[in-house]
Amino acid sequence: MGNSYYNIVATLLLVLNFERTRSLQHLCSNCPAGTFCDNNRNQICSPCPPNSFSSAGGQRTCDICRQCKGVFKTRKECSSTSNAECDCISGYHCLGAECSMCEQDCNRGQELTKKAFMRPVQTTQEEDGCSCRFPEEEEGGCEL
Repeated sequence: MGNSYYNIVATLLLVLNFERTRSLQHLCSNCPAGTFCDNNRNQICSPCPPNSFSSAGGQRTCDICRQCKGVFKTRKECSSTSNAECDCISGYHCLGAECSMCEQDCNRGQELTKKAFMRPVQTTQEEDGCSCRFPEEEEGGCEL
């Protein structure tokens, strides 16, 4: 009798734990965009902290907002439901998905002496850009 009683109790506990987990997941799925399911507060939907966002409901964390600094300027501010959008400052143009890099502009007929991409603060920022030159000029060191 002891062994079958143990099996019944173990099965009951597993079922109850499964139901509890499923109901908690259901609570999290009710969290709207701009909030996250806070495990530290009994699965309560909490607003995203400043400088973060969640663009979809049911998220367990918020993402950190993109910062438009250096060669980037802000096109759209970050909100609790969407990331910031950046453009390049004057003298640079966007490259990559969602303007993930900026490349120096050259005058007509010129080319960059070295590829120089500037990335947003969220990744790294490389500011080793070289000046523009006309293609027929001698290849030399970069003047910054």
